[in-house]
Amino acid sequence: MDRLVGADEAAQLEKQGVKADRPEGLARDVSAIKVGDCLLGYKAVQRRTRASRWNHFRGRMREIEKLIRHRHGDIVPEADDALIYVEVIAGLALVEFKEEFVEVVLGWAARWVPWAGKADIEDVIYERTKMRFSDLSADALGHALHLSYAERSALDIRTIGAFDVPKRKRAKLQKEKRRQRDRSRKEEQRRAAGALSRVDYLANALSQARPWEAFGISRRTWERRGKPMPDPATISDCDQISLAA
Repeated sequence: MDRLVGADEAAQLEKQGVKADRPEGLARDVSAIKVGDCLLGYKAVQRRTRASRWNHFRGRMREIEKLIRHRHGDIVPEADDALIYVEVIAGLALVEFKEEFVEVVLGWAARWVPWAGKADIEDVIYERTKMRFSDLSADALGHALHLSYAERSALDIRTIGAFDVPKRKRAKLQKEKRRQRDRSRKEEQRRAAGALSRVDYLANALSQARPWEAFGISRRTWERRGKPMPDPATISDCDQISLAA
């Protein structure tokens, strides 16, 4: 049975947001226990918190970090084009955080490009704020990061496009992949149910029909000569057909 608590303890629980003995995904709340107008006390209850919705900025940022780890390791090495990652993050952060994006970019750069001076990062930020900036498309990000379709597929990157395969073609390729997966799944289901594959079915059908006997030759000779089939309308079951070598 849930324990009743006094008003002072209830206020303290609500103020401090007690988390002891609380399963993950649940939040502590306090409700009043009344009978008519008579207040008996308060009860600490748990309510399930709503999972935070997927955030487009965080999703793309995580995929950029996955790309960096794949290409460079724990940090981006010092190079002429290294700050392109900072420029892309700055563009995404500007759209997401507006005037607060500067601290986000500086913090991200300190983790991934620690060798870059603050002045260099601020120059990138200044370039982003000089122009009227809108959210980059997936293909624009793919071109900026020089992300190929092969690299994109290998890393399972979904929110960034590819510089060598446009969006429409990627959609067709993805549709074909889904079809292949569906065909493979259905084929496995048929095999599990005991159905023969087409190759096995045709092999058994040929073994029963034995069309090479109608020509009076061996199966290997019949296969070497292109697997000709006798015409059942012009021959009887007992006749043999002469087949020139």
